[in-house]
Amino acid sequence: MKKSVIAAFLLAGAALMGSPQMAMAQLSIQSEEAAHPNLVKAIHEMQSALKALERAPDEFGGHKAQAMNDLRAAIHSTKKALYYRLNMDDGAIDRVP
Repeated sequence: MKKSVIAAFLLAGAALMGSPQMAMAQLSIQSEEAAHPNLVKAIHEMQSALKALERAPDEFGGHKAQAMNDLRAAIHSTKKALYYRLNMDDGAIDRVP
């Protein structure tokens, strides 16, 4: 009797919480972006800065290339933080616009 009560309690709790597969199915690039708009904004700002550097005719005293590499790394790291719950590999993260 005691075991059946415990089993019923566990089943009811699982039904209320949903399965881990259901929780993972609800996660998407769009849901993560909606949950963290400041990270999305930061990524867009860094992408804009990178494009501005790419278009700039000046080499900024030899610092342009390093700044561009640093921005690419920062964009990638911020995307990894934003999408970490999706378990995306680096290639998939880099393909997200």
